[in-house]
Amino acid sequence: MTGTLMYGMPEGRAEEHRRALRELAKYLESHGLRCRHVERVHLPMRWGFDKGFPLPPEMDVYGCGRLAATVAVVDVPGGGAWYLVKRPDGLPVRACAAADPARAAEDIAADAAG
Repeated sequence: MTGTLMYGMPEGRAEEHRRALRELAKYLESHGLRCRHVERVHLPMRWGFDKGFPLPPEMDVYGCGRLAATVAVVDVPGGGAWYLVKRPDGLPVRACAAADPARAAEDIAADAAG
């Protein structure tokens, strides 16, 4: 077993992702962008309601009165954690190392302004 869940993710890893998103939010807010943290849950309904599974948390980034991007944290085997930046329509457009949230915030702010 690799410890991989069929649905969801372990709560400890979800908390690490939340922490990384909170750190990024600090830098984004200094660029005048607002952030909204989004908790995602998978609720299977095979034979009625079942226990929910946490999915990777996300963060919506707003600028100029509109949704500018959605950011999730992904774990790359052997490569650490990365911020995956998606356009409002859900298409991934950028990946930034979570080890450098200041640089990631600069890239996201530049995209939001343009």
